[in-house]
Amino acid sequence: MESNNIAYMTAQQAAKKWGISDRRVRTLCAEGKVEGAVKNGKSYQIPENAQKPADGRIRNGNAMPKKEISGYFKWENDVIGFIDHANAVVFTKPDYNDVVSLYTCGKRRWTPEQYIEFITERVVSRERRDIERILFRCGLSHYDVLRLAEITKGIHPKDLLWRAHTADETMQSAVTEVFESVFNRRIDLIGDSIDTPEGYNIKRYGVHEGQYGIFKQRISPLHTDVESEVAVCLLANRLGVPCCPAIRTGKDTIFSGFLYDFSKEYVVHFRRLFHGARSDNEYQNLIAVRPQYKDEIARMILLDFITRQDDRHLSNLAIKSDGKNESFYPLYDNGRSLFYEDTEEMVKNAVKEPALYATSFGYAGTYWDYVQEIAAERGDLKELICLDIEKKEITELLIEAGFSGYRLDGAVQWIEKTISMAKSL
Repeated sequence: MESNNIAYMTAQQAAKKWGISDRRVRTLCAEGKVEGAVKNGKSYQIPENAQKPADGRIRNGNAMPKKEISGYFKWENDVIGFIDHANAVVFTKPDYNDVVSLYTCGKRRWTPEQYIEFITERVVSRERRDIERILFRCGLSHYDVLRLAEITKGIHPKDLLWRAHTADETMQSAVTEVFESVFNRRIDLIGDSIDTPEGYNIKRYGVHEGQYGIFKQRISPLHTDVESEVAVCLLANRLGVPCCPAIRTGKDTIFSGFLYDFSKEYVVHFRRLFHGARSDNEYQNLIAVRPQYKDEIARMILLDFITRQDDRHLSNLAIKSDGKNESFYPLYDNGRSLFYEDTEEMVKNAVKEPALYATSFGYAGTYWDYVQEIAAERGDLKELICLDIEKKEITELLIEAGFSGYRLDGAVQWIEKTISMAKSL
């Protein structure tokens, strides 16, 4: 990309070049640390010759004197590492269990930048529309990943890793009631818990009909992400693709059930399975890092194409592990699908030419590109997914999910046409 004789690269390309995550690149751009970077809509244009910002907090030396320790990395109540005042991490047990090993890759040290990348995935996103209110609740005047991590202690329901202030601090005493209920299985029968917002919804952990999960209440009445999440779940079940249950519990709220036992199992996002640069072909990237899940990955791509998924990043697919065995975790967070925020004009244009309006996946390529690649490899997609569904049944599923008006008409046409395209390969 060139503008005013200056060659630019995307955040994804800069991430690949610098060996950090694209989210970290966007954060550095937003903080004004990447010289010459300009924002274009929701994306950043970065000069190709821009240098990776230096992290002045990195220190030399292998020792970490006790006076240097500012925090402790723990797995539940066991110390597995130390955090110094510069936010560098030294792990005493980098191979504590399979989940910890996935994060550390057996290495005993994290630079401050690696630590920041880790916690950035665990705290509330700066992109939240109500981020100012959330910061106020935390006693912050501006977004600060490090302070948010200290306040929340980096606790996340996907595993038992957290940041303790002292060696004697226990998880039970440190976490909020919501996280206590998640990790220790003391379930609130009413389903109430503290809001834990992230993304386009206000999220809170709770229970519905005896199952633990997360309630998502949409922020914008203009979005149909609630209806889309339920619709994708219903369609996935019909097409034979494993998917986490999504149940509508109110006009603007859904319940998404968790399909793992917090006392015995852990969920690890695919982002943690990659180290260093990836190729432009995200399908091949996923297969390379977990070849045993080639069928599951292909099945996911097919469903995402059919439902026009617009949010399947590496933190939105995962594996489940019990420390000895692992499996591909059923699909989740499917709300940004099926024209959840699109105008009537956009929907009309998209259903006329689905190949041109297929959403992107990874660094380059659309879902349609990948579906064709999968078909070329296999010859018959029917072994992966059931493509025999009539227009009437599609319509009934979408109406059951709450679709109406132009989004109902558009989603029916999109699903019908994309299934036909997949059948034709």
